[in-house]
Amino acid sequence: MISTEKLETILDKCQILKLYAPLPESVLGYYYCHKDYYIILINENIRNNERLYRAVLAEEIGHYRTTIGDITPRKYMCYNERIELDKKELAALKWATDFLVPTDKLIDTIKNKIGFTFNELVDYFYVTEEFLMLKFKFMAKQKITWELDDKMYLCLHSLPTVSIFAKM
Repeated sequence: MISTEKLETILDKCQILKLYAPLPESVLGYYYCHKDYYIILINENIRNNERLYRAVLAEEIGHYRTTIGDITPRKYMCYNERIELDKKELAALKWATDFLVPTDKLIDTIKNKIGFTFNELVDYFYVTEEFLMLKFKFMAKQKITWELDDKMYLCLHSLPTVSIFAKM
């Protein structure tokens, strides 16, 4: 598991200011940059939910790692702007899932039966169920089956169902 402290260390190394703020309920986090000034706001309502906090913080750090320019959604956006914003959101979210649940570590964890059920994997990586399912969805976009070893495959063809099949 990637520790919460490691996420906090990234903030320090990259000189990103993180603050808890009374954001609207639907906004869990917000990333803003202006020239050499970076700030992440975290909804104060998730302060005591470490799993959700980790997911939100990782996604906001993902914006720092993957985004250039302003990505603030506006009330009236043309279709092209909305598409570009959605692409940037997905890039940050993919970075977050890859960081907190690295694909090779996930495959090894399943293969070595450290985590064999979905809930065991959620606990092992200390993320939310929704976050782990997003990881599987990103993996399924790369490929539908992932080789665990010479006898077993992880199959992601009918998400949210995740299956393991023996080779024939």
